[in-house]
Formats: sequence, structure tokens, C-alpha cells
Amino acid sequence: MLTNNRAIAEELVQEAFARVWASPHTPQAEPDFRRWLYRAITNLARDYHRRRLLEATIRFWAPPAVDPLDEVVHRAQDRALLRALLAAPFADRQAIYLHYFDGLSFAEVGEVVGASEAAARVRVHRALKRLRGRLGPESIAREVPA
Repeated sequence: MLTNNRAIAEELVQEAFARVWASPHTPQAEPDFRRWLYRAITNLARDYHRRRLLEATIRFWAPPAVDPLDEVVHRAQDRALLRALLAAPFADRQAIYLHYFDGLSFAEVGEVVGASEAAARVRVHRALKRLRGRLGPESIAREVPA
């Protein structure tokens, strides 16, 4: 969800695990380790997007072809929801993904994104509101409780 490309996401997760493993400051407790790992993945995803923006301005090569596996995943899911979610800003996608797809509490989401529990709750709520606005009035029937 953070990169819109499964192969890139897998590479970022591998890199995050390598960095977390090599770091002498990695927490030993499972909840702290999870937050540490999520934060590392988030930072790598942000770096990836920054590099991608820079590469788009330079453009010395042709854009990569569409990955067939990604195309199958896109077609298998609810297309309207997926399009709206992928069109959302990075912070909105991150908040929604961490809370609803990874099942983190608002306190854990806040720790991953560097905010308080209340700010994380508001961020998720506002991200859902913007997402519902993109989907239109028919999405209210399928509303997900915050």
C-alpha cells in the first residue's frame, strides 16, 4: 500500500529487516520491535517516493513495464476502493493501512507515524472521511467503523 508495487514493497521490507537487524539500538520487546520495524519501512517508503520524484524529473530511461502480478491483485480487489486508496496522500494511506490492514491500535499507529494516540485517531478518521468523499455517497453503506 505504501509503494503501489509489490516487488518494490518486498525489497523495502527486506532492506528494513536488514537495517533493523544490523542496528545496535533495535528494541528486544515484541511491541517495540514492531513499531521500530514499521517506522523503518515507512522511512524507506518515503525515501523511495523521494527518489522516484527525482528520477521522474531526470528521466534517462523508459518507465518500467506494468508488473502482471500487480495487475492481477488490482483486478481481484474492489477496484473503486483500491483506486481511491491509491490516489490518497501517503499519510492517509499509511494511517488507514496500519489501523485497518495491520490491525494496529491508535496508540501504535501514533507511535509509528510519530504522533500522539489522539492525533493518530484524528488522522485515521479524517483519512477515512476523505476516502469516503472520493468514493461517493454509495460508499456510506459499506462504511468501516473507526
